[in-house]
Amino acid sequence: MTAVTAPEPAEQAKEGEGSLRSSAMRGGIYLVVRQGLNVFLKLIGVMLITRVLGPTEYGAYVAAFNVYLYSTLIGQAGVGVYLLRHPGEVPDLAVRTCYALLALLGIGLMLGLEASRGLLTGWTGVPGYGPVMAVMALALPFKLITIPPTIALERALNYKRVATIEIGGDTAYYFVAVPLALTGTGAMSLAVSLVLRELLFFVLAHYYVGHGPRFGFDGRTAKSVIRYAGTFSFANWVWQARMLVNPLIVGPVAGQHAVGIVGMTVGILEMLSIIKTIAWRLSVSVLGRVQSDFEKIRRAVTEGMELQIIAVGSLLLGFAWFGGIAVPLVFGARWAPVMQLYPYVALAYLAIAAFNIHSAVMSVIDRNTDLGLCYVVHILLLGLGTWLGVRHFGMIGYGFGEMLALLAYGLVHWALARRIGSPDYRLAGLWFVAAALGLFWRQLGWWTIPLPFLALATPASVRRIRRILEQIRKPRRAEARA
Repeated sequence: MTAVTAPEPAEQAKEGEGSLRSSAMRGGIYLVVRQGLNVFLKLIGVMLITRVLGPTEYGAYVAAFNVYLYSTLIGQAGVGVYLLRHPGEVPDLAVRTCYALLALLGIGLMLGLEASRGLLTGWTGVPGYGPVMAVMALALPFKLITIPPTIALERALNYKRVATIEIGGDTAYYFVAVPLALTGTGAMSLAVSLVLRELLFFVLAHYYVGHGPRFGFDGRTAKSVIRYAGTFSFANWVWQARMLVNPLIVGPVAGQHAVGIVGMTVGILEMLSIIKTIAWRLSVSVLGRVQSDFEKIRRAVTEGMELQIIAVGSLLLGFAWFGGIAVPLVFGARWAPVMQLYPYVALAYLAIAAFNIHSAVMSVIDRNTDLGLCYVVHILLLGLGTWLGVRHFGMIGYGFGEMLALLAYGLVHWALARRIGSPDYRLAGLWFVAAALGLFWRQLGWWTIPLPFLALATPASVRRIRRILEQIRKPRRAEARA
């Protein structure tokens, strides 16, 4: 297999919107299964690891990992989405060129991370950062070179194999990390496991596409990728700068222990809201095929907001209500402060889920510069709010920064509505407010707990939920008849 392929336009027309939705749903099922197993693995692995490491040692890993992860996002340079959105079959020379660009970026960034270890150790105030990063940086080239084969599978909507690759790598990660942590290697156990996981991803992805890395260079393709990276990657790099706020702002002010608590809180919320990642990945694949039909896109944004708030909000609320019991029991008493910070950060993740489809649509219709400018405001508000909040209120100040950054979503709406028109926010807004109040039941009182249920029980909500369930059943009935 020498090229990344996608369904031909004639085949797309023949299959029709129903078949496309059915394929996307099957892909979504595989991703949900994968993410469900991943969450299970994380719960078991993180439970054991964090009980042994504690917030301070875990803070060293979080500081290094966030910088590493942001470096991988810089290195991706929009190549993955460039390949994913490419119309028709991607030429083999273009794939080879993407391989070459990713390899060069991976090696360059790896060397940069190694060279900057001393500087960032001093800035973050996290003594364990340097040794952990020395190992972790070795994984970066393999991480980036895995992108082209993974995208080939996603373009074919072969999420079953994508799920197999990711489950295999995550299983190997915890299979190695837990024993190492128990032997007293501290944060270094996670760094070693990360490198092994990325190596396994690299091997499995190329095994499933039937070839190893293939390098070449085409100047026209390179210019096209770089031009696209200048818009898409700008938005993505700005948004993902969120992950640097913890080590670079919380760390110097509040210390390594606070970095660990914030990192655990964010990690829990990433697990609980993983559906937003699935929705974004499917949205880019599917909406890219109807990107000229603004009416369908507006409807997709409206429905996507509602689905995300119900799905993600339910999990966030459940943890808000029972996490006070679960966190000390599962992770240990040292992690109890997580629940003090949780509702503030959970509110931010609920907003991220609600506006997730907005960002996917703006990427699909190539309005990445507008999206990036909105994200600049978001990051500035988050950074400023966190810096002021942590200085005056300690660790919980990070939550105040997240709440201040919510103001930037007004700009995201404006940027999208100016291009395709405004989605319908009525039901999504009702559900969002009810869920937001429910998250703060400890601060506001028990009266907020029934509010999400009352919001879902309104006549408009009941009708909408019935329509959602009917849309889910339609593809299943169509497949049964076929």
